[in-house]
Amino acid sequence: MLLDVQKSSGIAVLKRLLANADVFVTNVRLKGLQKVGLDYEALAQEFPRLIYAHFTAFGRSGPKTDDPGFDYAAWWAHTGLMDLCRSSDDADMPRFPSGVGDNSTAVQLAGYIGLALFHRERTGHGQLVDASLFRSGITGMAHILSQFAGGTPWGNSKGDLHIRSSAKEGERKTQVINAVYRCKDGTHVHLVGENIKQHVHKVLAALELSMVDVFGAEKPIWRNVDWARATKIAEGVISSKTFDEWVPIFRKHDVWHVKVQRFEDMFDDEQARSSGIFAEVPGLRHPLLKSPVQLSADKAEPKRSAPGLGQHTSAVLEELGYTQEEQEELRRDGAVR
Repeated sequence: MLLDVQKSSGIAVLKRLLANADVFVTNVRLKGLQKVGLDYEALAQEFPRLIYAHFTAFGRSGPKTDDPGFDYAAWWAHTGLMDLCRSSDDADMPRFPSGVGDNSTAVQLAGYIGLALFHRERTGHGQLVDASLFRSGITGMAHILSQFAGGTPWGNSKGDLHIRSSAKEGERKTQVINAVYRCKDGTHVHLVGENIKQHVHKVLAALELSMVDVFGAEKPIWRNVDWARATKIAEGVISSKTFDEWVPIFRKHDVWHVKVQRFEDMFDDEQARSSGIFAEVPGLRHPLLKSPVQLSADKAEPKRSAPGLGQHTSAVLEELGYTQEEQEELRRDGAVR
């Protein structure tokens, strides 16, 4: 339904809904909610069992509380993620895959709404569930920020291999075993060996290289290795074969790897389709995305497309006990559509 909460009659309808509601979700800025009396502090007094979920850009406190902000502002730009995702500190700003911050923060909000509902079952009390794009973006960098705060060379951009090392081909420095490489056919492959002692011999065997070839010694002192040179050697070998040629070689030598896909390929990707992330909805020409977290007891499937704006206004008002005359009065007042 469509409801104008700037009308007193609209507020009255909303409060009739809230009387039996479990959860109220809003992404309106705090000052806007306070203006019409729909902030948490006001509603909690009237509806003490209500779970009040507030989804904001920058949070409910601080100098940017009432600033506007979508995920590309609060989650991406202001957190430092946008800057960090450049290929080097002098490179252009990266493209932003729209909605990443919105979607990840929404899943977090849904999870904590569930916790709040469980808490209410135990205590009888509702509460505020406060989610922000900004905090979600910071949390996404928990490992990076912990390394920085802890003073590690990697987190503080010291030494050859660190968080701000250039990712540009030809000048980058990598550990070889966990870098991205361009194959002969233009496909990129990401090697995913994290522990160099565990994976280096497998990778070099697949590339038909020796420790001396790549690192200059059979038992190199890792802090003295020329990582730029080592990376270039690996780049040259991997670029000599196509991705499809490398796959059986990597599997033979137990080299952990993954193809760098394009997002456009996901609807046809065998792993994606097998994972249960897509839902076929009657009447829609394309699949929809389901939740990334799946419950074994959840057998629900979408039956139809989303309703149009205001499609169920009359049905909701009737369920709330409004007569036809009262509904018409609400429409004349502009409180509902």
